[in-house]
Amino acid sequence: MKKNDDIANMISRRSTLIGLVGLGAYSVLATRLYYLQVTKAENYKVLSDKNRFNFNTIVPERGKILDRFGTPLATNKQDFRLVLVPERVNSIDLALQKIDKILPLSTAKKKHIKNEISREAKFIPVLIDEHIKWPVFSKLNISLPDLPGAIPIEGKSRHYPYGGVFAHVLGYVGKPNSAALEKEKDTLLRQPAFRMGKTGIEQSHDKKLRGSAGRQKVEVNSVGRTVHEWDIDKIPAATGKDVWLTLDSELQTYAASLFGEESGGAAVIDVFTGELRTLLSMPTFDGNLFVMGLTNKQFKKLDTDPRRPQFNKVIGGGYPPASTFKMAVMLAALEHKILKPKDKIRCTGKVHVGNRDFHCWYPRGHGLMNMHSALKHSCDVYFYEIIQRLGMEKVKPFAEKLGLGQTYQLGLGGQAKGVVPVPQWKLDKIGNSWRTGDSLNATIGQGYVLSTPLQLAVMAARIANGENAVSPFIVVGENSPAQKPLGINPDHLLIVQKAMYAVCEEPGGTAYKHDGLGIPGVKMAGKTGTGQVRGISAAERLTGVLKNKILPWKLRDHSIFVGYAPYENPRFAACVLVEHGGSGAKKAANICRKILGRALERDGVSGKNMQVEVSGN
Repeated sequence: MKKNDDIANMISRRSTLIGLVGLGAYSVLATRLYYLQVTKAENYKVLSDKNRFNFNTIVPERGKILDRFGTPLATNKQDFRLVLVPERVNSIDLALQKIDKILPLSTAKKKHIKNEISREAKFIPVLIDEHIKWPVFSKLNISLPDLPGAIPIEGKSRHYPYGGVFAHVLGYVGKPNSAALEKEKDTLLRQPAFRMGKTGIEQSHDKKLRGSAGRQKVEVNSVGRTVHEWDIDKIPAATGKDVWLTLDSELQTYAASLFGEESGGAAVIDVFTGELRTLLSMPTFDGNLFVMGLTNKQFKKLDTDPRRPQFNKVIGGGYPPASTFKMAVMLAALEHKILKPKDKIRCTGKVHVGNRDFHCWYPRGHGLMNMHSALKHSCDVYFYEIIQRLGMEKVKPFAEKLGLGQTYQLGLGGQAKGVVPVPQWKLDKIGNSWRTGDSLNATIGQGYVLSTPLQLAVMAARIANGENAVSPFIVVGENSPAQKPLGINPDHLLIVQKAMYAVCEEPGGTAYKHDGLGIPGVKMAGKTGTGQVRGISAAERLTGVLKNKILPWKLRDHSIFVGYAPYENPRFAACVLVEHGGSGAKKAANICRKILGRALERDGVSGKNMQVEVSGN
């Protein structure tokens, strides 16, 4: 019996011990469960929500760029993209392999994607592809259960309706580079769909155009696929603001059509406000190519084209202004009383200075020339004579008053300042002393003198205005540049204006055409220029100067014309420069005449009551 009692007691103690252990374990478990489910309930709910919910950045729609009449020059169109969130993917290689079955990805493309993933935080979406066609985009959406981490996005991409006509002004957009990402910490820049301005107005007004990002709460499943979008806590994206330009899209398109295959630039400016109606560089390029992504073939074609389509010639090209520079020389000569307007100089076709001859463009000579007839016929010898009495130091201030040798506040990069040379400039830049021959070359706008088509248009506008130093601008609503007094004697300007009138409207003028602008009663004033780009040897002059048409394109003269209209009550001034286009009296003058005529017609200028008689004396 005692043995049985001992066994029973032992069992009882063990049972009690086991029970106590079990009770202790249960107590620990119950305490832990209480801690997790009650005390820490809110914390774990937050963690659960983090796995269940995400906040997606909403990329704003970029603001439009419009012409003066509200015609879109840069807008947005529907675009389909695919992005991948690395943190939702176990294997990047496997994910890309699955995507590749629907959306083919080249080896180079996959390598690029991996590089992008390695540079960014794992929660930042990485662009797989954009501009996806609808059938492929639809298939991607259907296949999402098998594509963890992949997110199809329907958004907007930049579109330029006019292709290349405004490319140099508008610029284009592209992905932010490392420098931009370092400079700006805004998470918007790290979104795969975001594009920022790279050149032109797109760049200078980027922050105004880009808008601000929004945010939306989305519910995702275990593989990261969005199953529901929540409006709770949603912050809508703010669309970028529109930018209005002073340009006239119809006029600029018309100007481009007149150039055809020619290379050069054209600018049309309001002679009183400074508004630019046209700012054209030819040939051009399609900005949409940069949005879609240039192929190597397309890039090589642009990069190797001898006419440099990517270069903004109208504001960045430095060209000899040729005889259009003679107006500045005339004004300086009048101011310093070098000679009277009626004083005559005989042109025999050349002058001998030092050990060489300096030739007039008209080898037989113009005979006796006064100031009016010298500009009308563009006599070089007349200006050779007066520059020797005057000197370039006295010409420079007048050239600068007319707008040469400076840049303008346009919001466009790449402007060339040009050169109005004087002896000190040559010594500083080249290290050589100034010679008389340098002055003779400069007085006819050759040698070291350089200007842009925009500067020459401004020069014409200031001569036409007569009172104020009008400055060009291109963005509506921004403060136009304050106009300072021109500071040139009005009587002297009138002499130049009458001579410019004679160039276009009097028989014998280098740009004379019997029907003028083509608007009855509307007269114009202007000046031709033929910019020489090669030296002509004495031997060639003996055998006859070679014609432009038989020379290689790059050795032909530049064709230049500046003008304004109407002669009385001027409205618009313009410059047209045709690279290697030959005589300024031909291509450039004809194009400029048509552009000015169209500008006046679009502005409502008629020929009624606009007949004018101008004396050349």
